[in-house]
Amino acid sequence: MKVMLALLKREILEHRNIWFVPVILVGIAILVRLSLVFGNLSVDFELPSQLQLDDQVDSVVNSVLARGLNWMNTIITMTIMVVACFYTLSCLYNERQDESILFWRSLPVSDTTTVISKLLIALVVAPLTVVVCQIVVAFVFFGLGAFDYLSVYLSGSLALLLKIIIWSLLPTVAWCLFCSEVAKKNPFLLAFVAPMLLWVIDSLFLNGVIGDNIMVNRWFGFNSYTSVPLISGLILSAVFISLAIVKRSQRI
Repeated sequence: MKVMLALLKREILEHRNIWFVPVILVGIAILVRLSLVFGNLSVDFELPSQLQLDDQVDSVVNSVLARGLNWMNTIITMTIMVVACFYTLSCLYNERQDESILFWRSLPVSDTTTVISKLLIALVVAPLTVVVCQIVVAFVFFGLGAFDYLSVYLSGSLALLLKIIIWSLLPTVAWCLFCSEVAKKNPFLLAFVAPMLLWVIDSLFLNGVIGDNIMVNRWFGFNSYTSVPLISGLILSAVFISLAIVKRSQRI
C-alpha cells in the first residue's frame, strides 16, 4: 500500500495537468458565476432529469444559476476525462524518452505495480477530481444553498460517472496505456489514427458492428449501457493492460 501511494504521489507531482487543469476549471466557473450576476451572460442548457425529481430544489432548477452550473459540471467532467486519456498516452512514453525508466526499473517495484498506479490515476484520481470540482463549483454558484443542490445532483451524477468510467473510460485509457508503451515516436498518432481507420472500415464494410461493441463509439453514444459493449470493453481492457505490462517488462 505504501509503495502504491508513493507511486500515485509521484505521478501527481510529475504530471501537473492532473491538478492544474481542475484549478483552471474552477477559475472559469468563478468567472461564469460573476458573469451571470454582474454581466450579460445567459446560459440555456437542458438540465438532467435527476435535478427535477425533488420538490425542495424547484427554485434552484428554475434559476439560471442551476443551468449555468450544470453547463460547468458537464465541461468539468469531459475535460478531466480527456486529461486522463492524454495522461495515459504520455506517461509510459515519456519514461522511455527521458530514460527515467532506467531509474524506476532499478527500484524494487514491479512493472505491474507501476502500470496499475498509472491506471489508478486515470480511473480513480481523475474521477474523484471531477466530484471535488463539482462540489467546489456548486458552492461557488450557490453558497450554503449548494447542499440542497448537491443532495439531488450527486445522487444521479455519481451513478452516471461510474457508468462512464466502466463503459467508456476504462477501455479508452487501457488502449492509451498500450499505445504509450509500444509507440516508437508518437503515441497520440497511433492512438487516434488506428480507431479512426477502424471506424471508417467498419462504417463502409461492416455496418458499424465493431464500432458499436468495441471502442470507436463509446464516447459518442455512452448513454446505451448494454452488456455487450461492457463485456467487450472489459476483455479489451485486460488485453491492452496486460500487453503494456509485458512490453514494459521486456525493456532493458
